[in-house]
Amino acid sequence: MTDSVKLLSSQQTQAFDTEYVDDMMFELVKQALAKFQISQSPFRLLDVGGGNGKYADKLLYHYPNASAVVVEPEKTLAEKNLPNRRKQVIQSPFQNIALPSGLNAVQFNWVLHHFVTNGYRDTCALQQRALHDAYRSLAPGGIIMIFENFYEGALSEDLPSQLIFHLTSSQFLAPLTEKLGANTAGVGVCFHSARFWREQLAQAGFSQIEEHPCYDFGTLSSIKRVALTLRKQRVGLLVARKPLSTVS
Repeated sequence: MTDSVKLLSSQQTQAFDTEYVDDMMFELVKQALAKFQISQSPFRLLDVGGGNGKYADKLLYHYPNASAVVVEPEKTLAEKNLPNRRKQVIQSPFQNIALPSGLNAVQFNWVLHHFVTNGYRDTCALQQRALHDAYRSLAPGGIIMIFENFYEGALSEDLPSQLIFHLTSSQFLAPLTEKLGANTAGVGVCFHSARFWREQLAQAGFSQIEEHPCYDFGTLSSIKRVALTLRKQRVGLLVARKPLSTVS
């Protein structure tokens, strides 16, 4: 795969200078780390697209036995990370770094839908490759945690994904989609259903795939929802484990 990830501008990423994981959602993270016996020993987490580092800081505060690597492509966000001797910040696209090995956890917080390139099929392949890379970087028994916005279609489950991608990635339509509220206008965004991500995780080799609902949301008008054939929008956490051993 030769297509590179398309990056948002500094102006577009200003909206992401916040922390989306509230106490309820962080409790789900804590439960996953405990269930899969990650937090019982010193552990290392890779926070992909970790932005200003507030999430990593929260995790390090709660787990003195943890260390974190924050990967963030946007320079202005990466520079907002507070210094921490247990935190390393890498300012680069995830696709361009030499991934560490033997990680105990890899986390994508509302990041995978920003892994877009030219064309819908290649974008899905880029997202799938990220899951494969995460799998390879994990130690046996390590986990992946994914907070995402799930878009579920009324006619075909992943049809809204395709429509939203083509609308937001079009340079020609960018002035219109920006006026309609698309922060990713001209670059693109590629949401999926929860089932799509579960299938992709299984194809990457993960097992014990769990889905934890967080909340429903929907800011689109009825007309936009009908036009996008959108049935439901919701936020959830996916957790999956790399098997302790594999059969070759």
